Order: sequence, then C-alpha cells, then structure tokens
Amino acid sequence: MILDTGGGVTAITPDLAQRIGCQPWGQLTGFQATGAQLSGQRCSNVDLSLGAASPGATPLTTQDVGVFDLSALLPPQGPRIDGLFSLDALAHTPFTLDLAAARLTLETPDSLGARTTGATEIPIRLTRQAGGASLTVMAAIPTPSGDLWMQLDAGSDAALQLAPSSARALGLDPDQPPATIQLILAARAGEVISESTAVTIRDLIIDGNIGIPVLRRWVMTFDLASERLWIVQSAAPQAE
Repeated sequence: MILDTGGGVTAITPDLAQRIGCQPWGQLTGFQATGAQLSGQRCSNVDLSLGAASPGATPLTTQDVGVFDLSALLPPQGPRIDGLFSLDALAHTPFTLDLAAARLTLETPDSLGARTTGATEIPIRLTRQAGGASLTVMAAIPTPSGDLWMQLDAGSDAALQLAPSSARALGLDPDQPPATIQLILAARAGEVISESTAVTIRDLIIDGNIGIPVLRRWVMTFDLASERLWIVQSAAPQAE
C-alpha cells in the first residue's frame, strides 16, 4: 500500500477486493486538487491493521474502503501495489510520520505526550469529501489578508503548489512566480516554521498543496481526533 496523506480515502485495487472476498458496490466520489473527479465503488466493513500478520498486527478501524484501478494514476513501469493507505484509516489513532526516515509510528497516550514536548504545534483543518468518508489535513499559511490553507500531501512530488489567488495573496505575480519562496507556516504560541522551497502556480480548487520535498524535512505528529499537529525538524539525512 502507498501511504498518501492527500489521498483522502483508503482504497484497494479490484484484484485485492476479489482476494478478500468483497463484491464492490455503490459509489464513492471525490475531487483531486486540480478539480478532476474520481469515482469508484467501495467495499464495506473492511478490517484494517498495520504490521505483521496476526497476532502481531495493530488493529486500526473497520470501515468502507474505495475500490479503484490505480494503474492510471501511477507510472507504467512502477511496482505493483494493492492500494492507497490514507488518513481516514488513522482518524482515531495518533501517529508520527517521518518521511525522510521512512518511518510511521503509532503513538500511545504516554508516547504522544513525550513526542510533542518541545514540538511546534500547527493550526490545522480537517477536510472531508466522498460523503464524509475521506479525510485530509490542511495547514495554515498567514497572509496580510488572512490564512491560506495548504493540503499536506505525501503523495505529491511537487514541493509547493499554489492557486493563482493564493499566489496573489502572498504578493506573488501568478504569471511570473519566483523559482523559490520562503514558506512560513502559522504556529501556536509564537513559534515560526519557515522553509525555502520551490513553488509552482497552477489552477487548483484548494488554496495550495505542500508535497513530499517539504514534508520530508519535518517529523509530523498527528492527533486527528483532537485536530492537532506538531512538527519538529527531521534529523534524518535529506535527499538532494
């Protein structure tokens, strides 16, 4: 499974649906950041867990999952995958994501407190589509007019994508954007997270999207049930 924080809905391929004995039914419909519509059927009451096969697996949720042919969204010579693992499956499980270290850690109440001590808390919004089934996280970027809300998308290889209206709010010319900008995230208690990053201007139905080249610089701890996110800089080596 590909871990995709911008995927919205955990989804499996038709082949995997057949292997687990599901007859797909109904419809789930959502929209990509570009406005493209994606629709597919679903499997209901699928038990999700992480880790080794039982008894070593950690149970997460029992929920509907989408059924999509993912081949059209992936490189033709890429490895075979069985689906997308998205934030809807972690809605009730605090976790830490360190992309540079390729590590996903499920937190306990005690470890969550220890992990977030000294970390910078970032205001977030949770967004849902597909009849409430999907879940993604938006982080705030302050502008003179108010906050922009950027989707945190580990499925995107673009560092920062902005809608033209967002570029103008940041004082940029959408027709002649600079190669890089200083990205500043809103933070609680006066902290600042600032990153120099490449920027792309494109038509989007959201304010913008922060992708893996930026996200891999951070260790991000999420408590989605409480709508909270903490960030520290990653200590793992960064790819050039």
